[in-house]
Amino acid sequence: MKQQRGFSLLVVLALAIVLSVVLLAFFKLLPVYTEYFAIKKTIDEMVVTPGKTEGELRREFRDRTTVHGIVSIKPEDLLILTTPTAVGIGVRYRREVPLVDHLGLILSFEHEAGTPVLESNP
Repeated sequence: MKQQRGFSLLVVLALAIVLSVVLLAFFKLLPVYTEYFAIKKTIDEMVVTPGKTEGELRREFRDRTTVHGIVSIKPEDLLILTTPTAVGIGVRYRREVPLVDHLGLILSFEHEAGTPVLESNP
């Protein structure tokens, strides 16, 4: 007599549950990370041209947030250091992502470009 092979119904259900939880987390986190990379790209592009004032940089960031759909941070959240020859821009923020009911994730993001402006400790 041949021995039966394959998954039982319980194993298939368990795998389906695990896969659905992973997919749920992926689709909830994807927009958050997409926004982070848009923020990172925006800040990196802004430090290329030195000589701008802090107000000009904040205004430029506000304009770029409209184009890139950035909603997690405002221009006032930026840490900006300007000198005649260099620019440093940094940001540190947290984002809460609700998964289901009372379960969620808190993500901390940090990025700086140009002259260092963020301290080592949050």
